[in-house]
Amino acid sequence: METPETASHEDLAVASVRALADRGLPQDVLAVHAACRHFSVVELEQLGLRYAGPEFDLCGLRDRLEGVVWMSDEEFAALGLDAEQTGQLRQWGLEWESDLGLRLAEEYDDPDGD
Repeated sequence: METPETASHEDLAVASVRALADRGLPQDVLAVHAACRHFSVVELEQLGLRYAGPEFDLCGLRDRLEGVVWMSDEEFAALGLDAEQTGQLRQWGLEWESDLGLRLAEEYDDPDGD
């Protein structure tokens, strides 16, 4: 008897980070946050770059993370989050956005100082 093929944690993480970068919906934020139980944010970025397709880029992901603060409490409540959990999720998103922004800025620094 064959068992149905199931998605791996990596497959789910790629789908989640791609959805966050593409749509940026509250449920996408929550799914990527859940993927952090298995992957660091840098690993999630690398998975996105490796497997999510050519339209995935880190600047777009950073923009979506920045938008987490503009998502309403009601949208997160509809997903089962209380006010404290929503605050923690927003803080997590902003910390990742800030870290990613700094790393992206470093890529554009001219090492020669010109």
